[in-house]
Amino acid sequence: MKKFTIFILIALFSVSAFSQKKIDFDSKYLFTTEDLGVDIKILTDSVVFKHDNSVMYCDSALFNYGKSYFDAFGNIKIIKPPKGEETDTVFLYGDTLHYSGKTKQAKVRNNVILKKDSLTLLTDSLDYDLNKNIGHYFNNGTTINGEDTLTSVFGYYYADDDEFFFKKNVVVKNPRFKMYSDTLKHNTVEKITYFIGPTEIISDSNYIYCENGWYNHNKDVSQFNKNAYLKSKEQILRGDSLYYDRNLGIGKAYNNVVFEDTIQNVMLLGQDGLYLEKTGYSMMTDSALFIQAGETDSLYMHADTLESYKDSILLNEKYEVYRIIRAFKHVKTFKTDFQSKCDSLVYNLKDSVIEMHINPVMWSDSNQLSADYIEILTKKNEIDRVDLKNKAFIISQSDSIRFDQIFGTNMIAYVDDKKLSQIDVIENGKSIYFIRDDDKRLIGVNFIECADMEIYMKNSTVDKIWFFDKPVGKIHPPLTLSIEKTILPDFKWDIEYRATKKEDIFIWKKEIKKQDFSSEKSEKENTKEDIDSQKDNSSKGVKKERM
Repeated sequence: MKKFTIFILIALFSVSAFSQKKIDFDSKYLFTTEDLGVDIKILTDSVVFKHDNSVMYCDSALFNYGKSYFDAFGNIKIIKPPKGEETDTVFLYGDTLHYSGKTKQAKVRNNVILKKDSLTLLTDSLDYDLNKNIGHYFNNGTTINGEDTLTSVFGYYYADDDEFFFKKNVVVKNPRFKMYSDTLKHNTVEKITYFIGPTEIISDSNYIYCENGWYNHNKDVSQFNKNAYLKSKEQILRGDSLYYDRNLGIGKAYNNVVFEDTIQNVMLLGQDGLYLEKTGYSMMTDSALFIQAGETDSLYMHADTLESYKDSILLNEKYEVYRIIRAFKHVKTFKTDFQSKCDSLVYNLKDSVIEMHINPVMWSDSNQLSADYIEILTKKNEIDRVDLKNKAFIISQSDSIRFDQIFGTNMIAYVDDKKLSQIDVIENGKSIYFIRDDDKRLIGVNFIECADMEIYMKNSTVDKIWFFDKPVGKIHPPLTLSIEKTILPDFKWDIEYRATKKEDIFIWKKEIKKQDFSSEKSEKENTKEDIDSQKDNSSKGVKKERM
């Protein structure tokens, strides 16, 4: 059995030795050192080595024939033919070469140049595996591939796959940008760079950061992932994933997207974003949120779709650029001094004007304001005036079942210190408000109709009213009218839409039990509250008579 095992080992060694091809050589001059007991061949002048399908040239060499290795000097040139038609020949140049026929490892040193097709690699030290067709430099290298120049401390070149792997202090220079990274993979044929680790891309127009992704140099398109953001002169676009077309200036962002205008101090957030770099246009969908930061308060707005774009106006022979925000479908806003809802909205940041369209409703303090169209004018990030056009309505809750109401064709509402201070009713003015004594007890219902009104508010309640052009009014005792008769036409209390905190803007409509103003209900409105209030007022009146 032992003899059989030895036979097998000898046979395997013989096969391995037989399969190992000899290194062929040729030169004009040949010297040997056999007489010294060492088989070293000294080759000079036009030296050529051939091993498998590789050919190596040099000026001179020391060849250890027995151990199948040599050291070559001067004008080193290695030609490594391709394995198939789909790859090109590799040419390798340098000043010195150590080659092992057993491992097929070529160690080229000093002024090393590797060429394949349009690729050129420059370094001082390169180890090249002629069997696997893989090169490795470890003391700085420079790769030139078309317009791109890539440098790094370490690098691996996989010739059969046309791929480079760069490591440590990686820099890519292109006429349009510079790229800095710790680790990159680069395909030299497709000219696609893959980012593996923190990467910066800097150009005249923007700055890009990511920790994973790729860049197609031919098409100038890229994908950036993990903590990715794109920063231009005035805007920043962030997202878990960013797609960028440099030629078209288009950026697309997905998941946890943030678009920030650093000049206007506004942000768009969402899960799906679009940014047009050339025009400054951006769009956000899927949980879209607009934030305008203020010194003490911020405006929050949600809609199905949010848009932001630039506009300009010529002032003093100079164009002043400003941003306009547009919101579409299920638009809701929250700010401490007002909240609103509508179907579409336009916010002009230059004039600080908010235009609300299609079923707009806003709330300021305890008042609900509605009309066919609402325009909010702000100063220093706070409401200054509200214009209500066509079917203007202002409603406030007097108690759990009663509402003070003001109606007119148009209205102008003025706000002072976050509270309504004055209301100008223009055409077809109507109002209903409930009169209460100093103890807030109900003592009457005031009905007024006239062409125009000026209403002055104090602590969110009516303080004074001026009537113009044939006013008609009447005060009714509180228990002589059903609740239904104290409601103006087109009355609508939309409290279920009001956002009481910023998170509520993502909830279109809350589940709230609303007051039923049907006729059947109205006939039963002499509630305990009404009766108690009437008794209190009667009792109070008796006391006055006795005094």
